[in-house]
Amino acid sequence: MKSSQHEYAQAAFEGIKSLDADSAVAKQYGQLCHRFPSLVLTNGLRLAVAFFQAKGAERPHALYLEHMRKALALDRSWNDELRKENADYLHLSQRVLSASVWFKRYAEAILKIEQGTDTPEQGVN
Repeated sequence: MKSSQHEYAQAAFEGIKSLDADSAVAKQYGQLCHRFPSLVLTNGLRLAVAFFQAKGAERPHALYLEHMRKALALDRSWNDELRKENADYLHLSQRVLSASVWFKRYAEAILKIEQGTDTPEQGVN
């Protein structure tokens, strides 16, 4: 039986490896890997997901949410998951933060994206 950390690591690795490391999408995605946990801690999971969904037409944001959903093995949509009771919502927030550590690690290791290296032309807002 795999631990939840192992599942998160495997899903993050697969998601990031599916990107072309030299593409603009991968660079933007890598920055999102660094920013998403801060958004969750600052604004809460609901607002962080809503922000990424609002950017949904932009591929990296939608990809990140989909990869995170797979990492957490969520059966339902983000909107359904975020309607949970307080205790379940807080537990989901903790799981998201745990999984996001792996996305950040692999963004640094595979995509070579360090925190704070974004530029305006990358279009990550």
